[in-house]
Formats: sequence, C-alpha cells, structure tokens
Amino acid sequence: METQESLKALLSVFFPEEIILHFSITKVEEKKEYIRIRFEELPELIPAEMDQPKDIALDGFCNPLELQSFPLKGKAVYLNLFRRRWKYKGERQHYSNAYAFHAEGVKATSEFASFLKGAFGQTPDQHNADR
Repeated sequence: METQESLKALLSVFFPEEIILHFSITKVEEKKEYIRIRFEELPELIPAEMDQPKDIALDGFCNPLELQSFPLKGKAVYLNLFRRRWKYKGERQHYSNAYAFHAEGVKATSEFASFLKGAFGQTPDQHNADR
C-alpha cells in the first residue's frame, strides 16, 4: 500500500468517511484537554447548482461547523469543518455544498452520537443540557 493510500486508510479509521472524501486536514491543535482538527472542503468540489459556463470564483468559507467526535489519547476531539463558498464573478449570490454529518440539534458526528445514545441513552448535547 502506498503512503497516500495508507494515510487515507488510517484517517478513515478515526473520522467519518464522508469527511475524508470531501475535506482535507489543514490544522491540528492539541491542548491539555482537547484536540481540535480543522478540515477544509476540497477546492475542486464546486456545488452542482453552478452548472453555467460562467467564471466561477472561490469566495472564502461558510461559518464553520464544529462537531465532537470520538476521543483520542484520552482527550475530547472537535472537528471544525469549513465548507467553501462560491460565486459567479461579478455576482453577489453565494453557493456551497451541503452535507449530512450530524443529526439535527446534535453537535457530534453521527457515529459518535449513535454510540453515546446506545451506550448511555443520551447524545452529548442531551448530556450537557442535563448539567
């Protein structure tokens, strides 16, 4: 297995497949109590509704989505997902891709929320609301 394939296989063990397919890691911040990982959407993933042959331009990022994932090294893990924002040159309307990384109202990856719900009967958001 080549290095790139090995790295992708390793990442898919720790993070949801859809994130690995559509985003790349651009920053890892490790603190005493948590690990925060910044993912940026791949620049070649232009939204499907932008099918007109006009000049398309990147226009920054949408507000980031922060999701809690499975702990690593005994620390909480937060994934910050930055979706790219697109527009046609000379126009104001923005376009972006939509993803379903989490259930509505839950700030955890779908896999992590399902695990916690099965193990403890609560999602992270429900647990934190009870405190």
